[in-house]
Amino acid sequence: MVTAIAGAVRTGLKRAAVWRVSPGNWGRASNPVVHVTFGTRAAGIRWHDARRFIDAATRGHGTSCSPPADRWSDTMQAPEHRRPYSKHPGGIPVSIDRLCLMPRALVAVAVASLAAAGAAHATENSQVRALLGAPSYEISTPQFPGLYAQFWYQHYEADKLRDADGKTPTQALTIPGVGTLPLTVNGSIKADVFVPRLTWVTEKIVMDGRLGFSAAFPLVRQTNDFTLTTVLPAGVPANVAAAVNQQLAAAGGALSGKRSGMADPELAAYLDWQQDESRVALGIAFNPPMGSYDADRPVNPGAGKYWTFKPLLVASRVWENGFAVGLRATYSFNTRNDDTGVRSGQYLHADWSGTYQLNDQWKFGVQGYVLKQFTADRGGDAGANKVQALSAGPLIAYLAESGDWGVDFKVMKEFSVRNRPEGTVTWLRLNYRLN
Repeated sequence: MVTAIAGAVRTGLKRAAVWRVSPGNWGRASNPVVHVTFGTRAAGIRWHDARRFIDAATRGHGTSCSPPADRWSDTMQAPEHRRPYSKHPGGIPVSIDRLCLMPRALVAVAVASLAAAGAAHATENSQVRALLGAPSYEISTPQFPGLYAQFWYQHYEADKLRDADGKTPTQALTIPGVGTLPLTVNGSIKADVFVPRLTWVTEKIVMDGRLGFSAAFPLVRQTNDFTLTTVLPAGVPANVAAAVNQQLAAAGGALSGKRSGMADPELAAYLDWQQDESRVALGIAFNPPMGSYDADRPVNPGAGKYWTFKPLLVASRVWENGFAVGLRATYSFNTRNDDTGVRSGQYLHADWSGTYQLNDQWKFGVQGYVLKQFTADRGGDAGANKVQALSAGPLIAYLAESGDWGVDFKVMKEFSVRNRPEGTVTWLRLNYRLN
C-alpha cells in the first residue's frame, strides 16, 4: 500500500499545485521541482509542498516522524524499515521515513486534483491580477479634468471548485488491497478587499486625447478552507479507514489558511477621447510585484515575484433615451516568476455594463465580466489548464446633484467557470472628485 502510494507521489507531484486565492481572483501556484529523497531514492517533489506538508504530517510525532506502534503496516514491523530525514542545505527536512509516505502521497494526489481543477492557470497563487467587476457607471460618464478619489469594497465568496469540464474536481487513488477510490476536492473561499484608488485626469492634450493616470492599491483579507473526501469500500478495517480520513484531513489543512495584506497594485496611464455620445480610451497598465507574498504559504495577497503588463481599452456609448453601454478590457502578459520559474499564460479580463438613467441622480442596470486565458503557463512545473469565468448581475448607482460624488452597489454571480472556483462578487463603491 505504501509502495503504491509512493508511486503516486513520484508521478502526481510533477504537476502538483496548491490552491491559493486573492479577492475573488484565482490562478495556479507552482513551486520549483526539487530532489526530495525517500531513503536513497529520489523523486521530483515541489519543494514548498513537501516542506509545508512535512510539518503537518509529522506534527505530534517529533522530528523523526516515528508513529505509534499501531500504525506500522505488516510489511514494516521493524524499526530498521524506517528511513530518517535527510536535510536540505538550509536545514529543512526533505524526506520522511517510509511510514510517512502515505500522508505525503495523499497530499500529492490531492494537490494534483487541485491542479486538475484549475490550479494550473492564469497567474500563480490562485490569482489573476485583476479587480473583477470593479468598473461601473463611470465607464460611460464624462471624465472632466481633476483629481478623483475612489474607495471600493469587494466581498468574494465561493463554495464550489470547477475543473476543465466545469465539474467538481476528483482524482482516482488506487490502493492495493483496497481498490481505486475517488478523491474529491471541496472548498470554500472568502475574501474581503478594500481598494483605495486615485485617478488624475490632466489638462494635457495628446493626439486629441486627454492624458490621464490611475493607481489602485488593494488590501486583502482572505480565508481558504479545503476538505478532501473519499468513499471507502465495505470491509476496510476500521483502523485503516481512520488513518486515511486523518491523512485527508491533514492534507486539507495543509492547503487551507488565512492571510491579510496588500495585493499587487495596478498603475495605468491612458489617453481619453470623449464626445457627446461616445468615449474611447487607450492606455497601458501594469502590476509590480509589491504585494505580500511567500511561496511557502497556501494563501497570499500578492500573486508572486513577477510583473504583469496589459494594454487597456475603455469604450462606451450613450443615447438620449438614457441607455448606455460600456466596456473596460485588458489583456495581460506576465514575466517569469523568480520564485517558481513559471511564466503564467496570457489572459483577457473585460468588464461590461448596460445601464439606464432614470433621472439625474439614479441609474440602474446589469453588469458582469469575462475572464478567459488564451495561452498556457510555461516553465517550472506549469500545467496546461486554462481559466475561464463569466459573470452577470444587477447594479444600482446614485450620483450627487453637484456631480462631485457617486456611490454604486452591484452583485455578480459567476457561471460557465472552468479551472477555478465559482462564486459571487459583491461591490460597494464611492467615487469622489477632490477638485
